[in-house]
Amino acid sequence: MRLELPMITLRTLLLSAGAGLIALLVVGCSTVKSGTLSPGMTPAQTVQSMGEPDLKDSIADPNHNGATVLRYVWLEPGKAAIFGSDERLASVQDVETNTKERVEEQAHAEAVASGPPQQFDPIQTPLDYFFYPVKAATIYFGAGLNCAASAVCQKPHLPSPSSG
Repeated sequence: MRLELPMITLRTLLLSAGAGLIALLVVGCSTVKSGTLSPGMTPAQTVQSMGEPDLKDSIADPNHNGATVLRYVWLEPGKAAIFGSDERLASVQDVETNTKERVEEQAHAEAVASGPPQQFDPIQTPLDYFFYPVKAATIYFGAGLNCAASAVCQKPHLPSPSSG
């Protein structure tokens, strides 16, 4: 008994690859919001163009004392729309956002500054926590003796329980 498999022709393969690329392009373009903001737009028009804003708030009107104006902020494109008292777009500002790369750089810098991570010792760490009250009592007793002997009384500094 012989099993026959259908042979894929070059034409079928190219058509399938082309359809896949078109589908990928459509999906990729549909997720990107590249709206534009222009002066005079209403809040509804800006939402239609840019999508729902990440932040909606009221800020002090730079042209009038005591008045507030509406501000919409979109973090991904880094744009802020400030509306005037007539509910029309008065100005567009660029907003600096913490991009993923910047956050990763900051986390890496903090990790380097804090030194190497402490290793968890399955025997020593529980013992450190178990004997911490004895260590703290000894430190306070020594501080009390120092206070009585030299009349220099200070509250002692206790190390963290995991610092051996």
